[in-house]
Amino acid sequence: MTQDSGIAQISLGINAYRTIAPAKAAVGVRTNQLRFDNLGITPTAPDTSRVAEDFLVASRLRAHDREGQLSTSDYFGDLMVTTLAQVDDDPVAEHQRIPLPASVPATMELGEALMRRRSVRRYSGDPIAVAELATVLRLADGLTAEADVELLRGGQETFRFRTAPSGGGLFPISLYVAALDIAGLPTGLYRYQPVRDLLVKEGDRGVVDRVLDAFDHPGTAIALDTASAILLMVASPWRSMRKYGPRGLRFVLHETGCIAQNVHLAATSLGLGSSDCASFLDDTVHAALDIDGVLRAAVHSVIMGRPE
Repeated sequence: MTQDSGIAQISLGINAYRTIAPAKAAVGVRTNQLRFDNLGITPTAPDTSRVAEDFLVASRLRAHDREGQLSTSDYFGDLMVTTLAQVDDDPVAEHQRIPLPASVPATMELGEALMRRRSVRRYSGDPIAVAELATVLRLADGLTAEADVELLRGGQETFRFRTAPSGGGLFPISLYVAALDIAGLPTGLYRYQPVRDLLVKEGDRGVVDRVLDAFDHPGTAIALDTASAILLMVASPWRSMRKYGPRGLRFVLHETGCIAQNVHLAATSLGLGSSDCASFLDDTVHAALDIDGVLRAAVHSVIMGRPE
């Protein structure tokens, strides 16, 4: 028997049965593996919540959903069309505005960028130029086109399109940047405003330090000490759920993934390194960003730097 066939047989054996695990009620520290091993064994025991699976059930689309149909129909009237045309076009105080320079050409062919993309967790410590950051932000979730929409009452509104698809064009994800070492940009927390194509200053170095405190993983996993920036995706779930109900949260997470992939491909095309990172303490990062964690919540992050 070859080594490969032996490993295959062991793998089949592991997946063909499960061990008898102690009941969760009898164990003080309950790992995710323990919860999995107890599926269906102790349905009435404490700590049997299955939130993730409950969400999948709650967000199913079912036939003849009249409430859902009525909820979405509101979005085709003039009032909502006008409202959606103003999405993310919020006024910004002059002292918070940080203009972005012209982009750096990202000329790598898409197929090559896809093949070259890797999670890069070690960085040289050299800074990223603010023009490179501007390029990544624009390719991640920047404006790409505009179109005029005719109103029923007459007149028209202008809709804007972005690099990342968004369910219903509602754009519930905001892209924040914790600038750690960006040449031409002071250390601080910024929000990318795609409609006006600028950064909005949200916090100083102290806020960035609080964001860094939220990342709960060994320094050997991702080298935050030599990274240049943390890109945080902050969701406003009800912007999507108001129209689509619980299913709207699926669209929020879908959009998050699209933006993250755009970041990775843009970074790859510029010769930068990036890695997804979900190992942050939610309450700590929400406190640093001054958001409640429910109506607005950090749902993902990408670490970026210049590769070693």
